[in-house]
Amino acid sequence: MNLVTSNRGTTSVVPRRVAHPSCLSKGGGPHAKVIPTMNVLLIVLVVLAIVVVIVVRLLHRNLPTETAGETRIPLPPAKVSKIEAFTVSLEIEKQPSLFLLLSDDGSINRMGTGTANPTERDLFIGKTDPAIFKTACSHLTKEMLLSLGQGYQALDPRGASCELTITFKFKDGRSTGIVYRYGSESEGPPKDVTDFVIAVVRQTDSWYEEFRRNALRRKQG
Repeated sequence: MNLVTSNRGTTSVVPRRVAHPSCLSKGGGPHAKVIPTMNVLLIVLVVLAIVVVIVVRLLHRNLPTETAGETRIPLPPAKVSKIEAFTVSLEIEKQPSLFLLLSDDGSINRMGTGTANPTERDLFIGKTDPAIFKTACSHLTKEMLLSLGQGYQALDPRGASCELTITFKFKDGRSTGIVYRYGSESEGPPKDVTDFVIAVVRQTDSWYEEFRRNALRRKQG
């Protein structure tokens, strides 16, 4: 699939270097008094350490972590049971690369594999094991459903233009979806969205390949 993930950078906090105070003497003789004392130096170092700890904690609180995109909450079974069907479609450079429909009764439509310059343009329609629908829905997250009805547009798309559309039909008759527009070499959909699409494609690959082989034999025969 031409779905893009993004890398996050890390930020380091480097405290400013503080020079140690010099020892000053009066008269320069062997009985001269040393100023300032060691106690002043210790107080300065303690205060500096406290300031650094506070700054580090504040910055750490505002920095995203590496696992922020991996803590998505799976969709509860009660929510999954309200979904009747869903579709996934991907266009690359405005050319259809993948279309997939799955329904809770086992109905399935699929065209393509989601690659650039696709050679497969036939839409195959049939039936499959309804368990595949449930397995695919197990990859849905709460965040995905909260995003329904919205659109995502990459600010600086690079590479081939991509448009990923996911729609859902619910048993109460409602239909809604979400669209992601991005470049093949730029930041794309969130990780849970790409994981869902990849899982759906893999779950239906065996059915698609078998149907495609049978269709090819019928044409040749």
